[in-house]
Amino acid sequence: MRLRRVVLRDLKKFNNNLNKMDILLKSSEIKRWAFFDTSTFPVVKVYMNKNINSDEEFDNFLKDWEDLYKRNQNFVLFFDTTDVGLVSMKYAFRMRSFIRRLKTNFPDLLDRSLIKVNSGWVRFLLRVMFTFEKPVADVYVHSGIEETINYTIENHSEVPRGVTRFKK
Repeated sequence: MRLRRVVLRDLKKFNNNLNKMDILLKSSEIKRWAFFDTSTFPVVKVYMNKNINSDEEFDNFLKDWEDLYKRNQNFVLFFDTTDVGLVSMKYAFRMRSFIRRLKTNFPDLLDRSLIKVNSGWVRFLLRVMFTFEKPVADVYVHSGIEETINYTIENHSEVPRGVTRFKK
């Protein structure tokens, strides 16, 4: 029985990695910095590429994000920033303005965001961004334990060690 769980878990990870590779390939064809996987809406997974090559790519990212609100349904965002490189600080400030606009135009549709981070630079940018502008919904920054965090949030438990929480 234990072996079966391990095999099923590994198979799920393998399928997730295949899906991620397919999504990244599609996003590179479209010349986007990030791809929004809405196949499991209201849970939306956002996969980000290494670099933002132009303001247009970042604008497309913001447009895709704002389009989620046009569904007029609550949703959760899972950001995977593990492939993100050295993004310019200017995009953190542009995100701050975007968050302010979202809070004004689309209050309370985003339930929460989970951001998977393995880069000190990305963590720093997030800290700067949320220092100047509170998030639209609670944000949980972690290093790869989505299931634990999601369980913790849904059961109103304490935030696990190693997770940074930015409150709404």
